[in-house]
Amino acid sequence: MNIRLALLTAALMAVSAPALAGDDPCKQLAQETGLSERKVNMILGTRTSFAEYTYTYQRSVDKLRRAIGEGRYDQLMTHGELIAASPDTKARALLAALEENRSNRNTP
Repeated sequence: MNIRLALLTAALMAVSAPALAGDDPCKQLAQETGLSERKVNMILGTRTSFAEYTYTYQRSVDKLRRAIGEGRYDQLMTHGELIAASPDTKARALLAALEENRSNRNTP
């Protein structure tokens, strides 16, 4: 358990520099994935009864999954410690996974 906590802390510290500079991680994730900030907050926040929610939720999640990588998204959002985390914490972890996904694509 301590190893998981240490790894999660290290991952969050790696992406916390933009947060310390005053950048909103949800806004940055939206820019990186092509989603609107509202849709990122819709995915990472709690479920709501907005009419738009049921219509666009799955399409938005699919777009975010493609950007992050299917396996990594599932690992972080359904099997990891992020289930009960705040939207900002989730956004920081997803940003780190997005960067990892990009660097893996560029590695020969």
